[in-house]
Parts: sequence; structure tokens; C-alpha cells
Amino acid sequence: MSADLVSVLDGAFSEQVADVATFLARSQPEDERDDYISKYVRKAEEAEGGEGGADQAKTSAVLTELLGQFTKLGDGNDRELEGVYNLLVALINTQYASQEQRDHAIQNLVSVVASTAATTGQERTAVKYRILSNTFNSLSASSPLRLTTLTALLNLAAANEELDYLSESLLATPAWLSTWSIPSSAKSALLLDIASKLDAADQKAKAYEFLLTHLRYLDSVSEAKKEQVAQAAEQTIAAALSLPNVWDFDNLLQIGPIQALKGQPAFELLSIFVSGSSKDFKAWLGKGNDSVLSRLNLNAALLERQMKLLDLASLCSRSVSAEVPYADIAAALGEPEADVESWIIDVIRAGLVSGKLSQVTSSFRVYKSTFRTFGDPEWKSLEQKLVNWQGSIDRILTTIDEARSSGAAHAPANAAGTAAEQNQMALTV
Repeated sequence: MSADLVSVLDGAFSEQVADVATFLARSQPEDERDDYISKYVRKAEEAEGGEGGADQAKTSAVLTELLGQFTKLGDGNDRELEGVYNLLVALINTQYASQEQRDHAIQNLVSVVASTAATTGQERTAVKYRILSNTFNSLSASSPLRLTTLTALLNLAAANEELDYLSESLLATPAWLSTWSIPSSAKSALLLDIASKLDAADQKAKAYEFLLTHLRYLDSVSEAKKEQVAQAAEQTIAAALSLPNVWDFDNLLQIGPIQALKGQPAFELLSIFVSGSSKDFKAWLGKGNDSVLSRLNLNAALLERQMKLLDLASLCSRSVSAEVPYADIAAALGEPEADVESWIIDVIRAGLVSGKLSQVTSSFRVYKSTFRTFGDPEWKSLEQKLVNWQGSIDRILTTIDEARSSGAAHAPANAAGTAAEQNQMALTV
């Protein structure tokens, strides 16, 4: 809890009510403000009682009446607004006896802050962020109202195209969801809402991550409807295939809800991206699956280009530390040899391959290539490479041993010859 939230607890109940009433009085005619403030202070003093202590029923009634006056954010500078709302949250948490009363009051307060139209531009939006953030932090870790408050923040940030303001909060959301006492349907809806707003803000890579999180969450709850899970799986596949820098299709294919789509066109399409070729993609299209692409909002030409990049990556993965002739690349892609260098540059930019072009030899030297999938064929290929490397190392070690042995055999003769030369030189001198 911040220092501001702690400090507002200082003072008697009547003094705190006076502060709130003074803030509210700004909306009253000037000649009525003193009477307005005095009315609430008297009620607060009566509720405080004497030596017997405060009457909680009366203090709750005074607070409820005050809260009923908040129909909009209110007038004042940012510091004043933040202070008043911090005070209200503190009063709600201390003066209401039941959790139900506290939850209802906080929910109404969040609604007032979130729904009030901004009148002073960015500054008013900024103070809304702080008020809602302070309210969120004042709630217990398991409070269902954290969902209400975060949703208000999310809507506010999205409306003002400022989702980056919530970057850290969004990253923490999956962990928060595990502690919030809310239905699984509400958790699912929040993850989808975040993904939708990120997508609308053109933050498609982040949106895809939340679609993945949502899909894995649905896989973990038994009450999720089959149709809902299937729709989420197709939506996640579509998002993955539409992103230019997502290539980890193999892991996506292994997720339970995706596996449940076996036999469906969307599953077949993803499988082609995992281990198929551009020829397989064309064959899939030839089965009348254009309508599937339309339903998933995918572009056939862009998908074919991605498949050709994957074809090139697969070709290079079989030729690491070797040179691949342009002619072989052109044949694999079904493209003119004159366009090969452009394709190589694109696949390097995609992060799938690294290497060096040679216009002199019309070949591409492969340094590193990404495997699209790693199954039995890849393990066997790796085993063969390790065997070959071991053989090469053994031959090198044998050559070194032979050289050492040969050097040792000639060492005494050389030493004797050197001594004779030294003696001869000495006699000559």
C-alpha cells in the first residue's frame, strides 16, 4: 500500500467526512457550500458518539450517503482527485462491516471513475490511471474486484491508445488469475479481451501470446465447452500463421485443443507448416479449402510465401557447413534462379537461416539453419553427423600421434648432429 493510502487513515471520522464533503461542495452554489459541508460533519459527529465509541451502523449510513453523491469524477487538480479517492477507498475498507458492502461500494466507485468522460485531456486520463491503480492495489490478492478494476484500466488504456501503460500489469495477469476468486469463464473472457484489444492496437505479437495463454487455460479447465475450445484453437492457429516472425509451429501443434482438431482443415493446414512443403499447401488449397482461409481471415499468397521460406530453411538444414547451389534452391522453391538471392536474403531476415552468398560460385554457404520440427529423421541425421565428426576427430588425433612419434624417433640423431657441428666450429675457430 502506498504512503498516500496510509496517510488518509489519519484523523477522526468526522474530519475525514469533512474533507470529502468539502470536495463535493465545489459542485454546489457558492452560498450553499458551508451548509452542505456542515450537514455531513454533524451526521459524522453524531455517528462517532461520545465515550461509548462510534456507532458503525450510523458511520456506514453517512458514508453511503456521501458515496451516493459521486456521479462523476469531480472537480480539482490531479493531486486533489487522487487524494479524495484514496480517502474514499480507505473509508470503505474501514467503515463497512460486511465484505458485500465493501465490494458493492468499490465497484460503484470504479464505475464512476471509468465512465466519466475526460474534460481536461491527458491530465484527467492520467489521474484516472492512478486512482484505479491505487484502488487495485488496495484490494486483497484474491479479491474478485481486482478483475473489475483491471478491466476498467484496460478499457481506459485501449480507448486512449495507451496499452503500453499496462505492459507490466498485462504480463502479470496470468499469475493474478490463478489467485482471483472468480469463475473460470470470467478468467477466459479477460484473456480474450486482452488479446482482442492488443490486436486492435496493432500489437499482434503480444495478442498472439495471450491467445496462446487463453488456449492453454481452456485446456486446463474441464468445464470449457467443446465448441468454445475448438473456436479458440482455430483463432490461435490463424493468429500464428498471420504473423511474419512466428515459426514455432511444432510446439503449437502439440497443444491439446489443437490436437483435438485432427481431421479438420485448420489442423491439416498447421501440419503442413510443421512438416509439409509449398506443394502440399497448394494441394490443400486444391481440395476447396479457400473458404477455410476466408473464415480464418488468412491470405493464400502470403501463406504460400511463408511456406517457401520454410522450404528453403528445410533445404539448408540438410546442408549445414556446406554450399547449396542456386540451381538446387531454385528447384526447391519453384522460382527462377535469378530470384534466388532475394529469397535467401528474406529467409535470413526471418531468422531461419544464416550463411554467406557467393555470386562467384552461384551458391549459398550455410552456417546455421532452424529445424521446423525435430523427430526421428532429425535425430538420425544428428546421430550420423556426430559419427562423422567423431571419425574426423579420430583421424586428426591419429595424424597428431604419428607426427609426435616420428619427431621423437628423429630427435637423438638431430641432437648428435648438432653437437658435432658445434665441435667442428670450435676447432675451426
